[in-house]
Amino acid sequence: MRARQQTVLAELRHQLESLGAGSVRKLHLPFGLAELDADLPGHGLARGALHEVIEGGLAAEFAGSATLFVAGIAARLKGPVLWCLNRRDLFAPSLAGAGLHPDRIIYAEAFRERDILPSMEEGLREKSLAAVIGEVTRLGLTSSRRLQLAAQASGVTALALRRWWTVAEKELTILPTAAVTRVAPHIPSL
Repeated sequence: MRARQQTVLAELRHQLESLGAGSVRKLHLPFGLAELDADLPGHGLARGALHEVIEGGLAAEFAGSATLFVAGIAARLKGPVLWCLNRRDLFAPSLAGAGLHPDRIIYAEAFRERDILPSMEEGLREKSLAAVIGEVTRLGLTSSRRLQLAAQASGVTALALRRWWTVAEKELTILPTAAVTRVAPHIPSL
């Protein structure tokens, strides 16, 4: 039975590829760290996909290391970056220190958090962008799937930077999303 299932799946994959479903060429952005790249499909961060970054250190509600991690990823991509946010707490010199020059960033400041996800989705339709970054607390399965599909269609990398202010909001980060990867960078204690 198992051999038959494998044969059927192989035939299905071949049919989908011949119809063009596999025609989107996945490019990857390697980190240059053998241990990290070996754990990622394609040996790097998939471009044209949604990635979720969650602060993993102390005082995570401020998301300092995660913000710089995201900025470092975006800095390695060519072109302008759309950064969607609803708090004015980004420090441009710090982003520049991570390699992302402020002249490359287009800020989309939303009054309410619920406006960030639609702004990200709209930005992902613009193929000339290198990346779309959105600072969000809530990222459900449906909205993350919409972002993933938009990123896949345009080839633009989407980075969801998860932020929270309360313990209840922090609990939302354990719920499933459609992100291709989920990263929790943190600064080790001294």
